[in-house]
Amino acid sequence: MKTALVIPVRLDSSRLPRKALKHIDGKTVIQRVADRCLETHIPTYVVTDSLEIRDQLKGVEVIFQDKKAESGTERIVNALDQIDADNIINVQGDQPFISPKAILEMYEFMMKHPLYNVVTPVAKHNPTKNTDPSKCKVVLSTSGRAIYFSRSPIPYNAIDMWGHLGIYGYKKSFLKDYYKLKVSPLEKVEKLEQLRFIDNDVPIQTYKTEHSIFSIDTPLDLQNAIKHVRELV
Repeated sequence: MKTALVIPVRLDSSRLPRKALKHIDGKTVIQRVADRCLETHIPTYVVTDSLEIRDQLKGVEVIFQDKKAESGTERIVNALDQIDADNIINVQGDQPFISPKAILEMYEFMMKHPLYNVVTPVAKHNPTKNTDPSKCKVVLSTSGRAIYFSRSPIPYNAIDMWGHLGIYGYKKSFLKDYYKLKVSPLEKVEKLEQLRFIDNDVPIQTYKTEHSIFSIDTPLDLQNAIKHVRELV
């Protein structure tokens, strides 16, 4: 069973314009994400609507796809016929420090549980980030199935909250029918694309991880990323 890593990325972004091409100590955000993925030795694709991104990336296969897409998942779906894989791991294009071990952990989970159509890891949420709307929170069933995702702190008054890391695993055969799913009102309100699955009764299976993932969403995030890299030198 073949697996591919797919990084959907667009050039426009509201909170940090052109963030994919912002430099972190001499290397763009998207190039850093691609390089981390390549360390896993799993075939890696970048799907983008930007010729500028396509022309700047090195060492990775780039699929230029300019069909309108409302989300990263839609961008992947639009390029499915160009991706040679049975399983797809969706890596976000704004996570320049993602650990290759976190990606391989998902790969291993998908190999052990081939019947799940959608999987994603969750980690203990940092309590200081509970009210940060850029950090997605998730409520789980006792079996680990995702019940709901929100930018608000959920569940109410919980001691432990679980955070969503943004990596997704899909069966390609499932994604082929993605556009048959109705757009969810919750998806629009929360601006969280995974709520389309929840609202269409598609199970999202989670697994707990010790890995943490840093996403670049704001200018402050970018400053912190640059500081982090320089401290490592």
